[in-house]
Amino acid sequence: MITSKDNEKLKLVRKLGQKKHRRKMGMFVTEGEDLAMAGLNAGHEPVGMLVHPDSDIPGEQVEPGLLDEVAILASGTRVIGIWSEIWAVPELLTADKCLFLDGVSDPGNIGTIIRTADALVGGTVVLGPGSADPFSAIAVRASMGSIFTQPVARAEIGATPPPRIATVPEGGDLPGRIEGPATLCLGSEREGLSDAVLKECGITWTIPQRPGGAQSLNVAAAAAIACERIASPAAQGA
Repeated sequence: MITSKDNEKLKLVRKLGQKKHRRKMGMFVTEGEDLAMAGLNAGHEPVGMLVHPDSDIPGEQVEPGLLDEVAILASGTRVIGIWSEIWAVPELLTADKCLFLDGVSDPGNIGTIIRTADALVGGTVVLGPGSADPFSAIAVRASMGSIFTQPVARAEIGATPPPRIATVPEGGDLPGRIEGPATLCLGSEREGLSDAVLKECGITWTIPQRPGGAQSLNVAAAAAIACERIASPAAQGA
């Protein structure tokens, strides 16, 4: 059992709480039994698994107080998994559907969009410039395990398959059904899509909202609505 805060695995978990170390080392952490099981069930081999003595998940036992000390999100964590990052190959993007995230900087939104894509679209979630790290603790938790099954990649808009669909707050067409490869482009709630991305889009969609309602949709909510329009035939009930 790990009983010292100076244990090397605990030091590694602390480091991986920072983006610069995740990127340098190519690893990330999960907190909680559900996420640990999601990774294992998806066939991924953990770099390490630190577990509460009462947990049923196999791993290296750690004093509960030390688990709480290194946990990023909450106390009472029973399992902390250490994993290698899982990135898709950008060269394969042209053969499938993509979600391109342009400056989506909130990690909770990133994780939720990854989960939505996993449920409805498949393909690849592409992180464009200015988008948050999909392997941060908040993004991983919001993905509810989809970080292990939904491919993600870093790439520029030009690497994604046409037609490219811009989602804009007003002035676009009603979302229609899209078959075959396509790229759904989503921007930050404050700035929207950049001019560089907009000029690459041949289709523009605006999600209709009721008069007198909220002025805008959260980007993750907008993604869920738009994803239904490009969803796989199975998700559409075909």
